[in-house]
Amino acid sequence: MAFKSDGEKRIIAEEQDFDLIGSILSGYTDYTLNRNKMGLPDYELILTLVNELGSDVPVIAEGRIWTPEQAVKALESGAFAVVVGTAITRPWAITERFTQALRRYRR
Repeated sequence: MAFKSDGEKRIIAEEQDFDLIGSILSGYTDYTLNRNKMGLPDYELILTLVNELGSDVPVIAEGRIWTPEQAVKALESGAFAVVVGTAITRPWAITERFTQALRRYRR
């Protein structure tokens, strides 16, 4: 479900009686396409969701979490839990990240 505004999150979550809400689609929907061009987790969205939903609806941080430090920051932003997907389940993606970083290194 794509939200038209941040204020809709709480209303829709309450109306639909959600068990939880996640940040997975941040950066992939029309509404969020221009968010966070750096390829980092959307900590701002996580914090907004936590502040708007309070403890009534747990916020699950998911999306572009590649390091343990990013997972910790998501929890520090108030996430109830963190989902780590591609960073550990797709060896070719892991290899590509290492390859890109090492190509920038020159002796």
